[in-house]
Amino acid sequence: MRDVVIIGGGLSGLAAAHELQGRGIPYRLIEVKKRLGGSIISERRDGFVLDGGPFAFPRRADWSFLEALGLAGALIPVHDSHRRDLVAFADGAQMLIDALAKPLTGTILHRMAVSSLGQLDGQFTLCLENGLVLDAAAVIVAAPARFAERMFRTVQPEFSLKLADYGYDFIARLSLGFRDADLPHPPLFPWDMAVAFYEWTEAPQRVPPGHRLLHVGLRVPPPLVEPDALTAIVRQQIKAHGDPVIRRLDIWPEADPLPPHRATFRAEMDALLAMLPPGVVMAGSDYHGLGLAERISGGRAAAAKIAAYLDSRP
Repeated sequence: MRDVVIIGGGLSGLAAAHELQGRGIPYRLIEVKKRLGGSIISERRDGFVLDGGPFAFPRRADWSFLEALGLAGALIPVHDSHRRDLVAFADGAQMLIDALAKPLTGTILHRMAVSSLGQLDGQFTLCLENGLVLDAAAVIVAAPARFAERMFRTVQPEFSLKLADYGYDFIARLSLGFRDADLPHPPLFPWDMAVAFYEWTEAPQRVPPGHRLLHVGLRVPPPLVEPDALTAIVRQQIKAHGDPVIRRLDIWPEADPLPPHRATFRAEMDALLAMLPPGVVMAGSDYHGLGLAERISGGRAAAAKIAAYLDSRP
């Protein structure tokens, strides 16, 4: 049996690889970046733990998978501007990526991009942008829709055409660490359409004593994304008395897909995914929902579907 190829080493792709490995199914994972995790990345600096991607998540999500990854007790409470019941990872969301990736023994190809998919003699072929051609018994595509679209132009043109109009909200994520004395109490977060979210914590696992960490999402046109200007906007809005002691700015063009926000998304996506040839499965927030837990379950479900497909083959 030839192995399964997973395209995309973000959260869903790693969850799929983790599930395939647990089932004893060989796989190769292709990731265009030099690191795994997609938009999930964390760093520890000057006593702060900063997330470059998602920072806070609903407490009521299904977190049952954490214990099996050795992450029981990894979540801590955080606050946000809408008073939602949120949690964050004590050592940053990167700890989830590390826990998924650590046990993987399959081949992982970094800095590789798939340009197209095809079928030949009952197998799938993958043409990489560097000219390399791979074959596979089955394929899991865990890449954003705007990249997946071009992969399917040959093997399923209608599916590719449907993905061509997939849209994203451009959000810049700004992490700012302030001295607690420089912020008003309680924090003031005015309503603004340009601000996607305000989240903050003073938890000792994430912040040095006497400080507070803010995580702000800003809807701004790409030409206006400039760290000093965005910091000044946030500082003015929250009426901070001093400058931040630490800052991190991250931009992920595919971080907030728009279709999953529509009430009709699930039915429309199910109909779209039904166009795929047997042996090809999609995984990721663009296809199964925005929540972190949903992305994990989507990756695992994709692997389970591929396992059933392989079992059904003569």
